[in-house]
Amino acid sequence: MTKEEKNAYNLTYRQTHQEAIQARRRAHYQAHKEELNARDRAYHLANLEQERARSRAYAELHREEIAARLTAYRKKLVVEALRALGSKCACPGCGVSEPVFLTIDHIQGHPKGPKSKGPKKSPIAEAKASGWDKTKFQILCFNCNCAKKDRGFCPVHQKDPVKSNGHIPGANAELTFSSVDREGGDTL
Repeated sequence: MTKEEKNAYNLTYRQTHQEAIQARRRAHYQAHKEELNARDRAYHLANLEQERARSRAYAELHREEIAARLTAYRKKLVVEALRALGSKCACPGCGVSEPVFLTIDHIQGHPKGPKSKGPKKSPIAEAKASGWDKTKFQILCFNCNCAKKDRGFCPVHQKDPVKSNGHIPGANAELTFSSVDREGGDTL
């Protein structure tokens, strides 16, 4: 049997027995999962620079494909979020429903605070990881979300805000000509 004939036979065999081959591979992986993962980790750590270079080369070569996949995934995630958390701004009286203007808001503020260090998940990833928990996350339009972040409530839609812990930052502060001048800002 020549090399070409052997290659043709192997190809035919793999095509006709594809399911059985995959089943054997899955069974082998399950039986030796710890060893295989340890071997892969050791190889990766021993060849870290080569692995990084290979990864960068792949990303550079397939940039458009990767970007298209990520865009499609993000769109799918947004649709999933709107179905789970509601498809319009939760601020009373607002009702904005255009998806482009909607954001995911942490109801009690971000748990790690605004200046936390370390890797962060996006709010949409956090909401999905929580199982779209409506007690922790809500949909707000960008304007209401920014107002809530800065003042603790939306001054346009909530005239009598529900105060949490008796204090809402900025709720009682009024901007006057004299207060701006005292703070060193320009007079209006």
